[in-house]
Order: sequence, then C-alpha cells, then structure tokens
Amino acid sequence: MTIGNIDKLISLSKEKNQLINEMYGFTKTQEEEIKKEDMENLNEILDEKDNLIKKINKIDIEFLKVFSQIKKDEKIENISDLDPEKYPNLKELKDVVTEISSTLMTISLLDEENNKNMKKRIEETKLELKKVKEGQRAYKGYNVSMTNSILIDEKK
Repeated sequence: MTIGNIDKLISLSKEKNQLINEMYGFTKTQEEEIKKEDMENLNEILDEKDNLIKKINKIDIEFLKVFSQIKKDEKIENISDLDPEKYPNLKELKDVVTEISSTLMTISLLDEENNKNMKKRIEETKLELKKVKEGQRAYKGYNVSMTNSILIDEKK
C-alpha cells in the first residue's frame, strides 16, 4: 500500500513540477513586460500565475492527504524515516521534490527582482506626475483669467 502511495506522491509531484515550470516561464515573461512597461499583458500574466497557484494548492492538499496516510500507515514522522531499500521509489520522489524546490527558489529570486523593477517604475511615474502638477500650478499662476472683473480707469 505504501509503495502505491509513494507512486501517487511522485505523480502529484511531477504534475506540480510541470505547473511550476509553467510559472517560471510566466515569471520570465513578466520580467520582459515590466521592462516594456506593458501593463495590460502584465495583468494577464499575473492572472495566469494566480490560476497556476490555485492548481498547485490543490495538488499540495492532495499530496498532504496521501503523505499523512503514509505517515499513519508506517507510524513515522518524516519521509526520511522510511527505508529506501524497502521502498526504492523514494529516490525518485526525493529527486522530483528537489527539482521543485530548486525551481521555486529561482522563481522567488526572479519575483524579487520583478518587484524591485515595478517599484522603481512606480517611483519614476510618481516623480513625473509631481513634475506635471508643478507645471500646472506654474501655468495657472502666470495665466490668471479675469472673467468677472472689469477695471476701468477714469480720468477726472
């Protein structure tokens, strides 16, 4: 029974790995869209990443259910407590999980960089808006309209 559950964990992990690789691709595209300042495509990418995260969360829930069953059946606390000779498919599971962890770390670093770039763009936009507002105030100060007032000098 445990071998079958480990195979199920491997299958779920491979599915998760595929989704995480898709997320990595979206994160790389996100980086390019930030540089191009294409906010419409950026929003679409963020929506796609959000959908992937929801799918990954479902896989994680299923993974935890199966993993809990293994822990209960084998009376262990950690997967490393299982004997690799008794369960040879453990190595494959560990390899897939290691690959997932590595890809997640890469995505995390890329996301940090993307966030820095977005904050930089937002600050640049704020400065531009501030300059525009100052320019509008200066324009209004020099171009005062005198609509409802008429001054007439009379010589007496």
